[in-house]
Amino acid sequence: MTGSPVVAELLALAGFDWVCVDVEHTAVTTETVQSIMTAVENHGAEPFVRLSGNNMGEIKTYLDMGARGIIVPMIKSFEDVQNAVSYSKFPPLGNRSYALPRCTQYGLSSEEYFKLANENIFLGIMIEHIDALPHLDKIFSSPHIDAVLVGPYDLSGSMGIPGNFNDPAFTEALDLINRKAGEHKIRMGFHEVHPTPEKITDLVNRGFRFIACGLDTLFILDEATKYPKLFMSSRDIGSINK
Repeated sequence: MTGSPVVAELLALAGFDWVCVDVEHTAVTTETVQSIMTAVENHGAEPFVRLSGNNMGEIKTYLDMGARGIIVPMIKSFEDVQNAVSYSKFPPLGNRSYALPRCTQYGLSSEEYFKLANENIFLGIMIEHIDALPHLDKIFSSPHIDAVLVGPYDLSGSMGIPGNFNDPAFTEALDLINRKAGEHKIRMGFHEVHPTPEKITDLVNRGFRFIACGLDTLFILDEATKYPKLFMSSRDIGSINK
């Protein structure tokens, strides 16, 4: 979320399998995303992009830049899935246009890229609205979905219980999504916004295999805020320069 190639590089160095740039809720520029991808790739992680919407132009842009995976938000219907597949796959599976951008090493590896991209590009969809729940069987029937990621805040918000993840209605919805994903043999995902080792272990033990672990902004903020309050109260600040 910071838009910092340095922070993305640190996360890749930390050992995460993939590092995702959020272009839905940030001011990260298109040019910066490419710099972040380079930083991530240099340390063995896969560069992913969480899109701002299910948009053909945006999907094409980030895949052409070299994104190895995209996460499409707010999927509510089978038509939404069909559009995401169409925008992200080359013919005959979809309608992605051919070019010689960064993903092909500017043409040096275009033949291999065009041959393998439909199989190698990771397509994750987000279930984050109550309207999607009646259509899960149809949504998950697409053979081109690699993972489903639950957006817990938006899902709970659409249910009128924002952030209340212990509410029985929310846990029931999560269980339904998890069960349906399993029936269709789709990797189940979850965004754990405030991760702890215990929370992540619990998700793994429950069968989740596509876990978005925290946020770079919160990693920094949570660690940084531990220290100022140890040494001074607000009344001390005015005396610093005395």
